[in-house]
Order: sequence, then C-alpha cells, then structure tokens
Amino acid sequence: MFLRWAFGFCSAFFFAFPALAQNTRIANFTYAGSGCPVGSAAGVISPDQKALTVIFDQFEAHTGPGIGRAANRAFCQLAVDLRFDPGWQVAVFDATYRGFADLEAGVQGLHETSYYFSGSPLTSGPLTWSMIGPFTNNFSRTDTFTTSVWSECGTVRPLNIKTSLYVTNRLAPASSGVLTNDTTDVQVRIEYGLMFRPCPGP
Repeated sequence: MFLRWAFGFCSAFFFAFPALAQNTRIANFTYAGSGCPVGSAAGVISPDQKALTVIFDQFEAHTGPGIGRAANRAFCQLAVDLRFDPGWQVAVFDATYRGFADLEAGVQGLHETSYYFSGSPLTSGPLTWSMIGPFTNNFSRTDTFTTSVWSECGTVRPLNIKTSLYVTNRLAPASSGVLTNDTTDVQVRIEYGLMFRPCPGP
C-alpha cells in the first residue's frame, strides 16, 4: 500500500494563445483548500508568462481502518489571474490530470473538477471520473467540454479551477486506499470577441 510516496506532485497549466493575443499573460495565481493548505504548494510562472507550474506536497485523500472521515476528501482551488484585452474571451478547452491511486478491493476513488470565472454564474462541471479497486498504478484523465464557459465580454476576471479527491471504503470497511493528484495540464483558448465571438452591443 501507499507506493505513491516515490512520486512528486506537480501541476502544470499551459495557456495557448493565437498570434493576435500576444499581450495575454498570466500575472499571478493563488491557491486554497484542504489539499493545498498555505505553504504546501509552490508555483513558477514561465518567462513568457504563458505557463504556470504548481507543485503540491499534500494533495491526497485516504481511507481505511483507523483513518478519520475528514481524510477521505481533499480539494484545492486555483485562481489564475489572467491579463488580456477585455475585447477577447477566454475558455478552457482541455484539461488533463495525472495522479496515483492505491485502492484495495472494494475501495472507490473519485476525481472531480469544476471551472468558472469569478463573478460568473456559469460553471463547467463538475466533471467526475471514478475507479474501484483493486487498483495500484498511475492514472490519467482528460476533461472535455461539450459546452464551454467563456469569460464575460468587457471585463477580465480570474479563472477558477477546483479539483476534489474522494475515497471511500463503505463497501469494504476493512480495506484501505489513497488517491493523489500529481500533474494537471490545462489549456485555455483565447478568441477575439469581434472576430470569432462577437460581444453584444451596449
């Protein structure tokens, strides 16, 4: 059990922009949650400010005999502070997550994500992926969106990405399990409002 300790935690956010949006950049980011308490994550913005790498060291959920229910869940919310011309709109179009799971027979793990812009009532998700043990291996999942949530025209607000982990041994109380989130690759698409996605007039 718990073979994951040999692996590191890394979340990388890659932002791909059309040539006309060269002024778009990642200005900053913040994080909060039970899976990423203050001081447990570190991030680096690339020199061209188009990519963000965040490294976690506590983003995992556990279950098993003697483990309290509070350890069954963990979440982390990233707020990515983008800078771009408000005449453009932003939407997440691809998000791939990689992690590690060590689940004994009957133990279930769930990985869930939601995406939204601050101040907007629209949300992509929650998108959920699950597995049931026995399972001991790395895993990879990709979120795809049938309907994209776009940033509002005329304003620039943070992109929020909330990731949640949950493990339960309800069907096998004597069994144990752990689920981690190691790497996240997120791409956003920038489309010029007047050309591809016209904003409504006043």
